[in-house]
Amino acid sequence: MNSLFRTIAIATFCLLSVLTAEANTAKRDSIIVTFGEKTRLIIYGEDRKELEKLMSYDLNRLLKDLGARLDTMSGDNKIFYDDIDAKKYLKDSSKVDKDKNYVKISLKGIRIKDGETEVSITTRGIDIKDGDERVQMGKKDDMYEEDSTDSDDDDEITTIHRVRKYKSPRQGFNISLGLNAYGNNNPQGYDTEIYDLRPFGSRYIALSMIKSATVVRGKNAGLHVDFGFDVAWNNLMFEGSNTVVKGGSDLEFPPFLNTEGRPVDLSKSKLTVPYFNISVMPTISFPKAVISHISAGMYAGYRLGGYTKTKLGTDGKKDHIRGDYYLNDFRYGAGFELGIRNFVDFFVQYDMNTLFQDNRGPAVRMINFGIRL
Repeated sequence: MNSLFRTIAIATFCLLSVLTAEANTAKRDSIIVTFGEKTRLIIYGEDRKELEKLMSYDLNRLLKDLGARLDTMSGDNKIFYDDIDAKKYLKDSSKVDKDKNYVKISLKGIRIKDGETEVSITTRGIDIKDGDERVQMGKKDDMYEEDSTDSDDDDEITTIHRVRKYKSPRQGFNISLGLNAYGNNNPQGYDTEIYDLRPFGSRYIALSMIKSATVVRGKNAGLHVDFGFDVAWNNLMFEGSNTVVKGGSDLEFPPFLNTEGRPVDLSKSKLTVPYFNISVMPTISFPKAVISHISAGMYAGYRLGGYTKTKLGTDGKKDHIRGDYYLNDFRYGAGFELGIRNFVDFFVQYDMNTLFQDNRGPAVRMINFGIRL
């Protein structure tokens, strides 16, 4: 029996020498050590990596236990079969769990292990490892996509970054807040003082939705064509106590009169004009710069109505009078926008046509400017 034990020990020593040597030949899935004509020790594994796992086991302790079991046998003609769980001979018991297949689901994500394949799915992306090959799919930059291959020690890692489509920073729902002014003012015989605007009382507001089509993707810049539609309100707050009246052939800006026919002071007198607009704005975006984008293009709109609003300064009484006030039904113009990263965006719009119909009122062109949220 001692002779058999020594034979197995010598075979194990030979096996370890073979496994630790550098192999330049094709992979083997088994090792056979022959002792004489009737004794063979066979170690089988699916590939070399499986065979190398033997280095993690305490084979001396395994052989001692095997020898103890053989000593309990009597006679020379018996064949000994037993199912030995090798996990208890691991030098590092923590490796037991590493060899198990599992599926783990938690708040951090999903992890799956099936043999040599490990898959990790988190909010940052997907990491797949299969033997020496590894593929990562996840975010690298919020604005553009990039493919890269990196070498990490002995493992060749191919990293594939797939992010959301390279989008214009203007895309989505937006709110624009600003002021109105006369970009061009030709009185056409009117006294400019009767229809002057309050600088901070004439306000502009727009609710818009923008879709973007990316034309060029680059590491440092991108070119997009933004298509937008919005509902906007021009509020023309007049400076004095004059209001707007639609006369028989043209506009009139008379002082507001009370029921006794006397002029009274108004705390508010304005003309509100709502529009439905569409726009096409080519946009250059800069993913890594302080200036996030520059946009310039054209817009066109259709008037949805109009009304005047007056408010008395004494009792706060308000009056609304709807009408078209010889307003042009259509508007069109040019727009410009400058985006600042982590800050509000600035916009300017300039109407190329007049607010009122020709020869019906002053020839004024509106300009709107402000911030976009």
